[in-house]
Amino acid sequence: MLNIGIIGLGYWGPNLLRNFSNNKGCQVSAICDTNKSLLNKYKKTHPKLNLYSDYKKLISNNEIDACVIATPVMTHFKIASFALKNFKHVFVEKPLAESSVNCKKLISSANKRNLTLFVDHTFLYTDAVKALKDYSSKDNFGDKLYYDSTRINLGLIQNDINVLWDLAVHDLSILNYLYNDSPVSVSAVGHKHFSSKPITSAFMTLKYSSNFIAHINVSWLSPVKIRQTILAGSKKMILYNDLEIKNKIVIHNKGINVIKNESSSKNLVKYKIGGTNIPKLKNKEALSIAVDDFIFSINKKKQPISNGHIALKIVKILESADRSMEQGGKSIKINL
Repeated sequence: MLNIGIIGLGYWGPNLLRNFSNNKGCQVSAICDTNKSLLNKYKKTHPKLNLYSDYKKLISNNEIDACVIATPVMTHFKIASFALKNFKHVFVEKPLAESSVNCKKLISSANKRNLTLFVDHTFLYTDAVKALKDYSSKDNFGDKLYYDSTRINLGLIQNDINVLWDLAVHDLSILNYLYNDSPVSVSAVGHKHFSSKPITSAFMTLKYSSNFIAHINVSWLSPVKIRQTILAGSKKMILYNDLEIKNKIVIHNKGINVIKNESSSKNLVKYKIGGTNIPKLKNKEALSIAVDDFIFSINKKKQPISNGHIALKIVKILESADRSMEQGGKSIKINL
């Protein structure tokens, strides 16, 4: 039975507390937050918890086996680094750190001590994303053509990271899972609507060595919440709407075939128009599966699905996107 300490009880922290508390492979022994009234609130519902306002004291507790970090991104490195140096396994919110340099340091620290470093890219554990991979990997899907995602809503506006690091990070983790190839370049444009805040709306385009392209639209300033993705193949196309309760994945039996015309310089275009297929998906909460993978990885000494190396690739892409925005949308080569 692993003893868990949770650091940060803001937006995502309560979900982590609930899922770790419900998991039979561990028990939450301690929680930490600088907001003492928040700590007292959870003490009423979890009376056996040890309360801390200083994360270093929680981590220094010898009874704690693993730390779960759900704090602002700019604090991830210092807290995770301290935890690893004190021989604690680490589960950290996405993105892993604010720079690829610090990501590499955390990976090295975990490897040096044979510790599990897990990054909470929760979408990798959803049945919908698994279905996306399964159906797009079949021969009858054809060649992958493009990925188009809209991920917009009203808030939560962050203070320490821009909207790409908050929302586009989900699509980058999904793309890495779906597509064996890595992007070779990125171009991005963004706009800072408030001088005191980071970039609040942005568009990112990723190009691959094949003919595949990915386009991502993210914003904190939309009157409606949209979580919709199209993954297009030459033979079939998939619509993924994460806000749908039942029909998250709809497979359209539609495609296009360009046929070379020997008697003319103009190629022939044939369209395939068919019906739709809606696969049945499991309804288990993705975060609970992520917690299972974290605990399994510790017990079996195996790399989790969402590990530090995947997180490093994503942060490198985000850094390149930031450079592109700084240069007015210029295409930037990605060195992964």
